[in-house]
Amino acid sequence: MTAHVRPWSWNTSRGHRSGHVLSEEELSGTSLGDLGAEVGRVVAGIGAVTLDRRGFFADEYLSVRAERPWSQQLPEVAETCMAATPETRLDHGTRQAWVDLCTAHAPALVSIDDHTRLVHADINPKNILVTRTRSGWRVDAVLDWEFSYSGCPYGDAANMARFGGDYPAGFLDGFRTAFADHQPADLPLVDDWAYLGRVLDMFALSDLATRPVGHAIADQAALQIRRWVTEGIPHLS
Repeated sequence: MTAHVRPWSWNTSRGHRSGHVLSEEELSGTSLGDLGAEVGRVVAGIGAVTLDRRGFFADEYLSVRAERPWSQQLPEVAETCMAATPETRLDHGTRQAWVDLCTAHAPALVSIDDHTRLVHADINPKNILVTRTRSGWRVDAVLDWEFSYSGCPYGDAANMARFGGDYPAGFLDGFRTAFADHQPADLPLVDDWAYLGRVLDMFALSDLATRPVGHAIADQAALQIRRWVTEGIPHLS
């Protein structure tokens, strides 16, 4: 049996201090929808930063190394990652089914292949610092940018929602609504943005599954892979 790690550690036993990691914050008695909305607003703002091409940062000057379109890369990334995934985590049939699923949905990314916005690529409650103020919640910082790149910001929303079933009720709804409402004016939100974000998240899920045996988050990613293979790509909720 694989361990199930809750990315959100629900803490109601200690007093409040400013600048807490979101995953460890005391949230009882607050509007979690408002908290989610504040986080969604800030995450949407990350995508307001424009770059000259899609790809990954090559140096400390944030030069972007050009990449082939994501729609072309997803099938081969999935295949490479599944070949490196421990058999004890995902059996052969599931790994092949995941490659097939990625291949089937990769063409959808053509519509956002040319996006050249800043993407954090590791948006989750452990990487966000928040403070509760008299007027509500404030995001103080977004941490850990080592995976950031130039691409489509919808992936950040999917990243936050990846393990959303473990989040307190109301947070993800607030996040999703605010993320959509605060998209940059020069990047109109497409109707299927949530679906496209999920397809982008297939890169991360594929990579996570390759981690060594006993890696708890990798095991949780494998649970998601099994679910998607069986039920299809879920809505962003």
